Amino acid sequence: MLEVDDLTGGCLTDVSIHVDVGEIVGVVGESGCGKTTLARMITGLRRPSSGVVRFEGVDVHHLSGQALREHRRHVQMVFQDPYLTLSPRQTVRQALIEPLVIHRIGDARSRAARVEELLDLVGLDPDVGARRPRRLSGGQQQRVAIARALALGPRLLVCDEPVSALDVSVQAKVLNLLCDLRDRLGLACLFIAHDLAVVRQLADRIAVMYDGRIVEQGPTTAVTTEPSHPYTRTLLAATPTIPFA
Repeated sequence: MLEVDDLTGGCLTDVSIHVDVGEIVGVVGESGCGKTTLARMITGLRRPSSGVVRFEGVDVHHLSGQALREHRRHVQMVFQDPYLTLSPRQTVRQALIEPLVIHRIGDARSRAARVEELLDLVGLDPDVGARRPRRLSGGQQQRVAIARALALGPRLLVCDEPVSALDVSVQAKVLNLLCDLRDRLGLACLFIAHDLAVVRQLADRIAVMYDGRIVEQGPTTAVTTEPSHPYTRTLLAATPTIPFA
């Protein structure tokens, strides 16, 4: 589905990674190692100086016009701070309808029905639709942000540290939600975090980033039980065990 080959630009050097259909791949590393730069290049928000990002065989950075517009429907991003990504002037319902309007999907009735479907999908009550972000908890705000990212029916979700600002108990609920969405929708996900304990609870595979490079990647069990790179071993030694339901 997603193929990243020899990506260089900003702080990245020769980064290669792939995500298959229905797979969650975790990217883990310390702040400043290039995780967010990678996410922005994958979603087309930033251009690399060399290398290629292919989504379903198409070079993302060579798209324009209607092809680029269509691509943006299929690859959506969830950011770290949901409150900063939601307009304080919009209700949840308005925030969820907005991408449908921008992409000219449906009419008023079908959009209203889609909002109800999205709220149910992320485990929120219908009355949440009438609230504004300041009246929501951090976990509810992040669920709304995920619902908005899902509004256009994407095939790949890029999550940039989506639980780092949440309490541990709320983190678990959001992580379980992402796993459930993967299973129910066949959604592929690139999940970026600095916390290896979070990533290993969620990901099918893990890529470890250090100083703009991927120094190790492989199945979660292999990376977390038999790490080959010294930096991965350092991360594991510093990682507490967090039991998730």
